[in-house]
Amino acid sequence: MEKKDFKKVFQLVVLTIIIYWAINNLAVINSFISKITEILFPFILGGALAFILNIPMAFFEKKIARLKNGKKPLIKNKSFLRTISLILAIIVIALVFFLIIKLILPELIDVVELLIRNIPYYAEEISKFIENNTDNLKDLDALMTNINFDQESIKNELMIFISGLLSSSISVVIGVVGVIVNLVIAIVFSIYILTGKEKLQMQCIKFLKAYLKETTATKIIETAKTANKIFKSFFTVQCLEATILGSLCIIGMLLLKIPYAIPIGVLIGVTALIPVVGAFIGIIVGAILIVSVEPIKVITFVIFVLILQQIEGNVIYPKVVGGSVGLPGMWVLLAVTIGGSLFGFAGMLLGVPFISVIYTIIKNDVDKRLKNFI
Repeated sequence: MEKKDFKKVFQLVVLTIIIYWAINNLAVINSFISKITEILFPFILGGALAFILNIPMAFFEKKIARLKNGKKPLIKNKSFLRTISLILAIIVIALVFFLIIKLILPELIDVVELLIRNIPYYAEEISKFIENNTDNLKDLDALMTNINFDQESIKNELMIFISGLLSSSISVVIGVVGVIVNLVIAIVFSIYILTGKEKLQMQCIKFLKAYLKETTATKIIETAKTANKIFKSFFTVQCLEATILGSLCIIGMLLLKIPYAIPIGVLIGVTALIPVVGAFIGIIVGAILIVSVEPIKVITFVIFVLILQQIEGNVIYPKVVGGSVGLPGMWVLLAVTIGGSLFGFAGMLLGVPFISVIYTIIKNDVDKRLKNFI
């Protein structure tokens, strides 16, 4: 056997052994991946925040750079320009979140307060029900009288429950503190990325070219550029599509005289950021809000939103979002369905741009091969 052939066989044998070991140790691999993901989560979140913040930041940077003081640029220092643009991007996103919470949260609090105020009424209705069904409850009463309660056992179970409740409360507090710490780290990390994104990009390119073949490095760089373009377009148009759906919902609810039109429309628009099926989440909260003031309107609301959601999912979304990422409507629905089944919320949200990247790469490669063939 020649040396070259021996090397290929050796690599194949090693790869086979690794695959065999991985199949028989999936639990160990899964645990390892989970631990690494947990450690890197703040930085992964920071990268995601940086990507999202970069969209409005780049917009402000471009607009401010065009401002002139006579014939000279108003801001010459690029670092200062980047800082101003980043601050404006953070302010805009913070204002959007604040307005959303301001529109939705007070209404939810009002509904909860209304339900609490109506507790005496609900108690009275339950009392009337019991009085009207006394005969049916006699058998249950006789059964309860025949049950012997072990006070000591009940006391022990109660102590175990209280101990578990205290332990759970401590875990919740620790979890909240952990979330806050991770969020702070993610925000700081995203700011570092955005302030030096050009330098970081050049470092990545140099690393790829230093350790990989030129053709391989070029393919990876081209793929990264394609992915960046598609993901940026996806998130921009996704927000536009959610705004369209929320606006249509508000207009429809106002015409149908359904209460809480603005907060529910905003809520459905926000939940519509989850592709195709997101509006269903808003239906539940919306129905709770409406049933507290006009229960009969809930049926009208549910039917209206279901019809609107079908139009959005089968007409607006595939056309608007699918067109923006260069993905046919059929593949959009397929991406959402498969992504949601495999990875839940994250799969539904990222399935479309991820499949679009694969679709674009394969399409370009097929076109290139056919061109060479012809």
